Amino acid sequence: MRHPLLLVAIPLLAACSSDRLVSTYGSPNRTLTVAVGQQLDVTLQTVGPGEYATPPTVSSAALSFLGDSLVGPPIPAGPTQLFRFRAEQAGRAVLTFRHTGNDPTVVDTVLVR
Repeated sequence: MRHPLLLVAIPLLAACSSDRLVSTYGSPNRTLTVAVGQQLDVTLQTVGPGEYATPPTVSSAALSFLGDSLVGPPIPAGPTQLFRFRAEQAGRAVLTFRHTGNDPTVVDTVLVR
């Protein structure tokens, strides 16, 4: 069974010094907490053909999708994608990232405080 690197990577959740950005390496079934006004960056790595579709599904207005981009130099495994969100209001949002190939769907829950 193929697993994207994101499943074996050690998840990283770190706020930068300005406390305006929270970054994480995507990992299925995680719960993240951010503050209203913070930006959330989610990085996903693909293994094999395909990519994570954009825009991802955002279940509520607690988060808004800002955009996505490819990051880093290309690697043979597949693209590394960065998805950016802004915490708009207190609440809970479920992010669903669907892959266009055979990699698994990633679902993360974000609590906005």
